[in-house]
Amino acid sequence: MTTHTTTDAEDGTTVGGDVVDSGGAVTDRASRVDRIRDAVITVLGIVGIITIAWLIAAWLFGLSLVVFVTGSMTPTMPVGAAAISQTTAAADLEVGDVVTVTRPDTGQPVTHRIVAIDTVTTSADARELTLQGDDNDFADTQTYRVDEAPRVLVSAPGVGSVVLWAQTPIVMIAGSILIASAIAWALWPTGNRREDAEPDEA
Repeated sequence: MTTHTTTDAEDGTTVGGDVVDSGGAVTDRASRVDRIRDAVITVLGIVGIITIAWLIAAWLFGLSLVVFVTGSMTPTMPVGAAAISQTTAAADLEVGDVVTVTRPDTGQPVTHRIVAIDTVTTSADARELTLQGDDNDFADTQTYRVDEAPRVLVSAPGVGSVVLWAQTPIVMIAGSILIASAIAWALWPTGNRREDAEPDEA
């Protein structure tokens, strides 16, 4: 019996008459790179969708994000917690709601629980709020007159620390560079894509 051996420099090499594809390893590596590329695109797409969805919801429903940097609302909302608030008319606020108001003396925001609500004779829409932090023994010394205020809908511990960390200049710059690099890498044409894009020669 005669065994014929054929060698083709373009298609592969042969050993003992069996053809071995020398480009197989390269193809496997290209496939892995394509899978990683697809995963990166998917993650970026999910992050983008979540971001856009939040911006639209915040605009439509008056939502905002509150980060707790003091312990006055411990243990309900400890330091580092984050909460989603919705702008609510003063007439719809109730005792027990947690709202964010502005201190008249310093202009700084404060997020505390409503312990008393009084009407304002000069305005049917306004309310005079008395607030107290859950960890405080006494109510705030000053009251707050509001026509509307962000009311906390839901909170989560620890999330605020991540938000504050993500807003630091170094992290924002590094994140922007990382996202830009990931997008460029994800969209950069591979050999397989170039081959698919090129028309077959007759």
